[in-house]
Amino acid sequence: MNKKILLFIALVASAALSARAQNLVNNPGFETGDFTGWTQWGDTSFSDVTALHAHTGTFGAEFGPTVSDVGIDQNIAGTVMGNMYTVSFWLDNRDTSANNRFSVQFGGMTLLSLNNAGPFAYTQYSFNVAASTDNALLHFSFYNPPSWWDLDDVSVNAVPEPGTLGLIALGALGLVGAVRKRLLV
Repeated sequence: MNKKILLFIALVASAALSARAQNLVNNPGFETGDFTGWTQWGDTSFSDVTALHAHTGTFGAEFGPTVSDVGIDQNIAGTVMGNMYTVSFWLDNRDTSANNRFSVQFGGMTLLSLNNAGPFAYTQYSFNVAASTDNALLHFSFYNPPSWWDLDDVSVNAVPEPGTLGLIALGALGLVGAVRKRLLV
């Protein structure tokens, strides 16, 4: 009986510690086959969701505006001003002319800005940032007249507070100690 209780406690503590934060982005991998959940703006003439250049899943988004910048925005429901979030996405640049630009902002704070970048395969970018407002705006901007930017697997996840993880660990240790003490008596 005592080994079963210890095993149960270990499993509960393990599950609590390994729980992943929920992605707050609507349609993060464009798996609806379109820009559902996103607001498009600018020169959208060469922007679409395609199965040809997905990082994972079936679809990914591609942007190749020829006249002016293009982009997509999404207000991230559930973000709280002052709380920390991890903003992550996968980006690919198919341009060989280095006549391009890309930027991403979260809550008005620029996280990444690329100008005249050479070509690169899908690369993950990840940033820890405090939300400057509730329901912070996630804003992507692209310009690449001779070629394309590809975007996929966008995520915004709350960063767990270090104290929360510590409390879970202390609680699990306390339960193990209480069970051991009870078994020794």
